[in-house]
Amino acid sequence: MKIFITGATGFLGTNLVHLLIKEGHDISAIKRPTSNVSAFEKMPIKWFEGDVLNIDSLNAACADDIDWIFHIAADTNMWSANNAMQTKINLQGTANMIEVALNKKVKRLIHTSSIAAYGIHHDKVITEETEQLGDQCFANYYQTKLLSERLVKKAVREKGLDAVILNPCHLVGPWDAHNWSQMLTMVANEKLPGVPPGYGSFCHIEEIVKAHLQAAIKGKKGENYILSGADASFVEFVSEIGKLLGKKVPVKPMPHWLLKVVGQVSVFFARFTGKEPDMTPEKVLIVSEVLRVSSQKAQDELDYNADVPLNKMLDDCYQWMKSKKLIA
Repeated sequence: MKIFITGATGFLGTNLVHLLIKEGHDISAIKRPTSNVSAFEKMPIKWFEGDVLNIDSLNAACADDIDWIFHIAADTNMWSANNAMQTKINLQGTANMIEVALNKKVKRLIHTSSIAAYGIHHDKVITEETEQLGDQCFANYYQTKLLSERLVKKAVREKGLDAVILNPCHLVGPWDAHNWSQMLTMVANEKLPGVPPGYGSFCHIEEIVKAHLQAAIKGKKGENYILSGADASFVEFVSEIGKLLGKKVPVKPMPHWLLKVVGQVSVFFARFTGKEPDMTPEKVLIVSEVLRVSSQKAQDELDYNADVPLNKMLDDCYQWMKSKKLIA
């Protein structure tokens, strides 16, 4: 298949490109002039300089005979100072990709959303039938992920777009230089200040990208597919990292009120430094919520594997970090 990808140089995108190349697909993708493409050395990828906010660059980069578009590019910012740009990227960027997909008459658009679109404060296990409450959350990321989904679904209903939406949870694995790998680095350097009180669902990145491919092949038009994984508290998550690295880690979580204070104080001082704080109210939200999710639909219809053990995905991330000299 001929495939066009946005967000190809990110954590998820890099893993997806590697899988698609291995499967023999013809890949083209956009990148910014400053993007690091060292992860794709000697790979047969057609690169185009472009931006999801520049629809002319997208139309120029996306060929007329593309079969599938994977729209992965998104701003995952968790600091309110960057909300305006995040809204542009996540909403206008998605609207632009919808227009390109319709103009080029692609067979399918696979839109990577997030479990964040479902919001917080659900008293039952989240499934695809659960009411999406992302627009009721103060975190702009949650709002924009839901609103971008609505753009896709509107195009499906009103313009005949063939699209599938994926909602992954917390991603762990190789090629992660900026996400949960940071927790491995903090534990390795004995600089983890504490453990947040939340409970999450952690997914192996390799299974997530396999689900993306299966969504393109046999996902149902207009449908959401939640991708969850190993359920664990952050205390358990950090405990597995401690075992992996041979380091002592906290055995009890920080109180939620203390974490909130840290986030508020950090944001206050960031007004003067201009630097994004390590902790923000939005980040406190993510690491404090109790996330209980089912991916049964994806398991049944996309052959998704949600059963990778937490220690396996953490070890795969750690081995990759060592190979890149990102951790001792």
